[in-house]
Amino acid sequence: MKLTPTILQLKFAKYFEHLYRNGILNRIMKRTSILFLCTLLLPVFLWTTPLPLTLDWSHWPTLPPAPGETQSHGLAGAFMGIHENVLIVAGGANFPDGPAWEGGGKVFHDAIYLFDIQEDKWIKNKLFHLDLATAYGLSLSSSKGVICLGGQRDNEVLDHVFLLNWDQELDELIQEPLPSLPIPLANLSGDILQEVIYIAGSDPDTGEKVFARLNLNDLNAGWQALPVWPGSARTHAVGVFQNNGETDCFYLFKGRFKAANKNTTSFLSDSWSYNPVRNEWSEIPMSESSDFPLAAGAGISLGANHILLLGGDSGLVFNQIEQLNARLDSNSDQPSILVQRDSLMKHHPGFSADIWSFHTITQSWTKLGDIPNAPPVTTQVLKLENKLVLASGEIAPCIRTPDIQILELKQARQFGQLNYWILALYLLLLVGIGIRFSRKQHSTEDFFKGGQRIPAWAAGLSIFGTQLSAITFMAVPAKTFATDWLYFFLMMTIIMVSPLVIRYFLPFYRRHNLTTAYEYLELRFNRWVRWSGSIMYIFLQLGRLGIVLLLPSLALSVVTGIDVEICILSMGLLSILYTVLGGIEAVIWTDVLQVIVLLGGALLSLVILYFHLDLHTIETAITDFGKTRIFDMSWSFWEPTFWVVIIGGLATNLISYGSDQTVIQRYLTTSDEQSAAKSIRIGAWMALPSTLIFFSLGTLLFVYYQSEPALLNPSLEKTDAVFPWFIVSSLPQGISGLLIAAIFAASMSSLDSSMNSVATVLTTDFYRKFRNKETEAFYLRLAKLFTVIIGIAGTGLALVMATWGISSLWDQFNMIVGLFAGGLGGVFLLGIFNPKANAGGALLGLLLSGLLQYVIKEHTPIHLLMYAFTGLTSSFLLGSLFSLLFKPDNQDASRYTFQQLKQTKP
Repeated sequence: MKLTPTILQLKFAKYFEHLYRNGILNRIMKRTSILFLCTLLLPVFLWTTPLPLTLDWSHWPTLPPAPGETQSHGLAGAFMGIHENVLIVAGGANFPDGPAWEGGGKVFHDAIYLFDIQEDKWIKNKLFHLDLATAYGLSLSSSKGVICLGGQRDNEVLDHVFLLNWDQELDELIQEPLPSLPIPLANLSGDILQEVIYIAGSDPDTGEKVFARLNLNDLNAGWQALPVWPGSARTHAVGVFQNNGETDCFYLFKGRFKAANKNTTSFLSDSWSYNPVRNEWSEIPMSESSDFPLAAGAGISLGANHILLLGGDSGLVFNQIEQLNARLDSNSDQPSILVQRDSLMKHHPGFSADIWSFHTITQSWTKLGDIPNAPPVTTQVLKLENKLVLASGEIAPCIRTPDIQILELKQARQFGQLNYWILALYLLLLVGIGIRFSRKQHSTEDFFKGGQRIPAWAAGLSIFGTQLSAITFMAVPAKTFATDWLYFFLMMTIIMVSPLVIRYFLPFYRRHNLTTAYEYLELRFNRWVRWSGSIMYIFLQLGRLGIVLLLPSLALSVVTGIDVEICILSMGLLSILYTVLGGIEAVIWTDVLQVIVLLGGALLSLVILYFHLDLHTIETAITDFGKTRIFDMSWSFWEPTFWVVIIGGLATNLISYGSDQTVIQRYLTTSDEQSAAKSIRIGAWMALPSTLIFFSLGTLLFVYYQSEPALLNPSLEKTDAVFPWFIVSSLPQGISGLLIAAIFAASMSSLDSSMNSVATVLTTDFYRKFRNKETEAFYLRLAKLFTVIIGIAGTGLALVMATWGISSLWDQFNMIVGLFAGGLGGVFLLGIFNPKANAGGALLGLLLSGLLQYVIKEHTPIHLLMYAFTGLTSSFLLGSLFSLLFKPDNQDASRYTFQQLKQTKP
């Protein structure tokens, strides 16, 4: 049927023709575009208030009665900890016959109580006892068991240390003695870090301060004395280990102390932190918000950088009671004084119910809430997965509680429906790019090199995007959030290295029409050197695949509520799909999109933060905390000094841009050598604006959370999650969805690059080397199959690490392989610059370089940034030395040195 326009349609057509010819339509479109843009930017000027943190309290069954008693009176100062999913409560003291004003006396106990956490019940069919009735000591949970230190029995202060180990197979509680304390101590503080115990305490008779450590893996060494804190002697303080953004430090909070010649106790307000790396103490800045009671309270580390402090005694009533006790011995009116004292004890108002958090990076204090009912002191808080256990304790003079309180901190997530839609559309767009370029994949030349039709600017952005993973996207702002700008020049070293790569490395890859970087090693040495380099690269990339998927997924799961496995699967499977469909061309163009989203999102966050914060607040925080320190000119190779950053950065980037197939493959996708050189310059100079954006973003995040500490989720397990948390908690819907998509983008950018590059190495350096008579269509199918296998392996590995928690083992594997990464770069340098080098010397130098790297790592305090330099130089020097012991490989090998390259034209 023929369709004819109606009169109304004809009139509309003439009307729009009139608008177009008179330029009216053009002006309408421009204004509409501006209006649309303003609508998109409107959320920039809005601010989302994070949903509040809630404290969810529950209870376990109450502590059972002591042997021979009919009801439970609770315990103060008991040893307690969790081992093999069993809560152990041992010793302690109480008033079973009634409080002191009713004639009751304090009794010290030796009974041990066991609570089966999984079965949710106390184990009553077996009774265990301490060797000595003890209370008011320190107990620490470790992988070996619950370590009990010091304490007192009646008026005797003890120095004993022992381990309580619950053996599930034997159904027995085993007590093992450990080296005694340096001096007898009660009401001491301490914590455990990597199987090393740290204790802080004071002798009330002499005022002697003790700070010492004991390595559980080297008990024969005994206790090692450490420098004591500069402040007053103290007992009843809170001691906790937590990371301060650079290293794990021991924090000693407040406490109290009564000298032997004084009638009253000093309740202290100063707090200190000890840095084990620098072996020095520093005072924690206190403010009006930190003026809260904490003596005899409890504390525990929480998340990446928070410390939770619960309860405590202000000392007001305590000192009144002590003064009355002192008057009893010198006053004839004892009955009247006893009445006053007993009245104070009987009508004691109880202890502080406050729950405070201290953030070790911003050094800010936040009140999170209150302990319900009667808050206890002289107890400990224990960590059980995402819950905290507060067991028994003293709730008033002579009164204990048998309650076992459970605290769970719940931070509501607000990753809304609009954000999910934006994230889904973005991921579908990436698949669409893969489908778009799938039509151009006819050979391995297309799949591996994109037919050498990639523009220089796109290849440059892809080089930059490949190096900028999601870990970097989160870690760089987190690093400047936690520290300062000392690492700024590390990012700048790529600009310094790029001319060297263009001058000395690029010509070999372009002029010999290589597909992988390791083909050069065969041309210069032999196939064994080539295969060694290829195998090392494959293992390094397999390790990288799992980590690049897992770490961002963990952070995204915490801040968005999206399941870790869903994050891993969505990124892994979609990356496999578009990489298999579109090859390196799809990889590069998705990299371009992802770089734009990545930098655009970071820049948008920076602008939003800047306009939200007051300029005076920014200047004050930056000045007070030295956040823009950029130079450390001290001659030390153990710290990130200027020299370490420059030397390590130059070596790291020379290795990456000179010998890493993931980067070098981009050089081969452009039309000629000049275009490839241009792409290297573009990728290198992208480091400047991106570094300024990310470093500034981290600094402003510090200022924001230093001024608004209550907005920072204390349960964040990694400092790297601070930027994603800001995105989902403080930015409006839509904007936050786009920025979370940017983190997905960064992960997938690294993932797709590794998959395609490893497939290139497997196909070119191995399969095609042995079977070179197959059709081009066969090799293309094989390359796609390798891509799928590698992608599935990387995704599966990330899932296994997320489920089984074996990341520490995988870290060790990556460390071993990584010991040789710098050495591999040294082999390339050896081939290019030493005409007398040969395969035997190169392989032996590479092997010994890896062994030397291990010795350096294990037995020197050299900064990790220097590993690339020591690996690079040792491989080059050892390879040069051992090449003197072997005959030259062949006459053609010298053609592939820079000395010969200078004599040939491009």
